[in-house]
Amino acid sequence: MTKEYRIEPVGSLFIVVDPWGEIVNRCSTVDEARQDIERCKKEDAMYEGAKTFLDIAVKAHMRMFEVDRETARYWVCSAMDVV
Repeated sequence: MTKEYRIEPVGSLFIVVDPWGEIVNRCSTVDEARQDIERCKKEDAMYEGAKTFLDIAVKAHMRMFEVDRETARYWVCSAMDVV
């Protein structure tokens, strides 16, 4: 399986497929499909960045309060509702 987004023509449409084989969108033009792929890649990068920040926060909370990961994650996630 490829690790990239791809465009597949289907009839008069262009299907955007993610690296895991799921259909992301159906577009009218190749340009629209390419733009959708760029949007998806940006969202993927934002997700990965957010995961990194949260991992750092959880590890810092673990050290600061000498608690396990599950407890630290609970408190970090609870605080996210306030921010």
